[in-house]
Amino acid sequence: MKTKTPLRSLLASLLVGVLLLSSISARAQFKVIGYLPSWTGDVNSVQYDKLTHINYAFLLPNADGTLRPIDNPAKLQSLVSTAHARGVKVLISVGGWMNDGSPTEFASIGNNATYTRNFATNLINFANQYGLDGIDIDWEHPNANTAGGYANVMQELGTQLHSRGKLLTTAVAGGTWAGPAILDRALAALDFVNVMAYDDTPPAHSTYQLASQSLGYWRGRGLPASKLVLGVPFYGQAGGETFASLVARGADPNADLFQGIGYNGITTIKSKTNLAFDQGSGIMIWQLAGDATGANSLLTAINQVVQQRNPASSGVATFYKDCNYTGTAVNLPAGDYTLAALQARGILDNDVSSLKVNSGYEVVLYENDNYSGAALTVGSAGNTCLVNNPLGTGNWNDKATSLRVRTVTTTSPSFSVTLQAEAANVNNGMTVETCSEGGQNMGFVDAGDYLVWNGINFPTSGTYTIEYRVASGAGGGTISSDLNAGAVQLGNSTIPGTGSWQTWTTVSRTVTINAGTYNFGIYAQTGGWNINWVRISQGSRAAAVASSSSRQPAETVALDLYPNPVTNELLIRSSQDLTGSRYEVVDAQGRVWATGAGPATRLNVAKLPTGIYTLRLSLQGRTQITKRFVK
Repeated sequence: MKTKTPLRSLLASLLVGVLLLSSISARAQFKVIGYLPSWTGDVNSVQYDKLTHINYAFLLPNADGTLRPIDNPAKLQSLVSTAHARGVKVLISVGGWMNDGSPTEFASIGNNATYTRNFATNLINFANQYGLDGIDIDWEHPNANTAGGYANVMQELGTQLHSRGKLLTTAVAGGTWAGPAILDRALAALDFVNVMAYDDTPPAHSTYQLASQSLGYWRGRGLPASKLVLGVPFYGQAGGETFASLVARGADPNADLFQGIGYNGITTIKSKTNLAFDQGSGIMIWQLAGDATGANSLLTAINQVVQQRNPASSGVATFYKDCNYTGTAVNLPAGDYTLAALQARGILDNDVSSLKVNSGYEVVLYENDNYSGAALTVGSAGNTCLVNNPLGTGNWNDKATSLRVRTVTTTSPSFSVTLQAEAANVNNGMTVETCSEGGQNMGFVDAGDYLVWNGINFPTSGTYTIEYRVASGAGGGTISSDLNAGAVQLGNSTIPGTGSWQTWTTVSRTVTINAGTYNFGIYAQTGGWNINWVRISQGSRAAAVASSSSRQPAETVALDLYPNPVTNELLIRSSQDLTGSRYEVVDAQGRVWATGAGPATRLNVAKLPTGIYTLRLSLQGRTQITKRFVK
């Protein structure tokens, strides 16, 4: 990998990434992995639609397994947020060309069991803090003396990361000279290996022949194609000059040599991408900021091959201009897309008439930009023509202005943990008192007070609902929650005045949490309230949680659904005017099948699968009512 001063070394490295199957029936997606260094490259200039993974470089370790502060943390936070919104995974790359190729810190860590465990723990905490999808170890390079230590690190990290649903990758030298120090037990712990097939003897640098020989060596070691990723450089050899700068000063982007520098042109990059398809499962790039723009972009050249070889790899949902899956088609990966993001990919405003969705995914279409206005959810069955969409939500042909492509939650609906306030492991400033609902609660809460419960396990990454059972005899206040002493912030919730210190209501909020075990805390942003318990849920229970923070209990509003069970059309009758209301139809697994705005007095449910559903009706933002029906 390159350092911040590239003239120190000719060796520059590449990156890692990995990609899980999008569905049981879909073939594995071809990985396109790009490094983004902390010291160069703009997060907003990255071509996310042409990538599956991005590695942020570099996080540096100390010899005892602790970590040095990450450079430009705000850039990393922005990268994670932007990439995840486009369905691109982000990993942290650890190491690089340290100490002029003598990684003494890695050697120290690998040869000490305590340091190895500390290193793994620190990296997991770092990944959780920034919401990362995995870790890439760039140890350049283990030798005969450190081969065992390298394997020890990989085995410990593999065990810890895989149990949390995160990836472990590594970068290895393209030449065979460093291969013997990568033991088989280390390879077994990795999700895939990025082969740095560049920096050969000048002026060769990164020839097609080197790429072929490098992949051949690792295949000969028994590494399956699914774990093999070919690395390519976006720079020339002499001084590490980037492809972009070479082209800017007159180099032919289709050639492979310019004044002896030995860079890869578009023709060779395309040939290597085809080679990666034939013998591996992906291609990786050092580094994204070195690419040229427009028609001269090497990443665009890679993407053109990807589209030819595996069109389905570009997305999990396909949007069509016309009904019956005809007209202009655009594939999108999982992610959130504003109008600007859609237009950048060739989808115009109010221009979607049909769509296909892969198994395990769903699409939410929004009438207005930035995920606002009426909405329609389309599951894996797709929709042949939005003129005649299900569930009576009106004509959605040529109506979508923004949309979300997301995975369908399959988490067991049984996960729920209730944390009693008086049982917190840490109490700062609150007082135990007798609770009118039985047992005890915590009261006399002032701004800055907090409670912490240790070792709360979140079984899978995804959406969780946090409920706070609170009371306030005054004007209410504000509560927030976090993980690991504020390393992960989960946001604020407003506590209403309930009229009495023992008149209880439940306030809830939905958050996204990565799988793992954390210390969970609540914090009084402002005081003036009591708390009885906190409940954390995932799955159908979370989907069915209805906030009772309104002063008007939901039970005071009558809601009748008939016929129930229903076959085709569900009629809705309420004791209150439904003007300005919004509704959702949710199945037993918490999956939303339809949303819309009122007044809604009837819903066409003919296309719903047989099952038990919940209608959630919000009345003018003040009261939420839930009612079950059977299809």
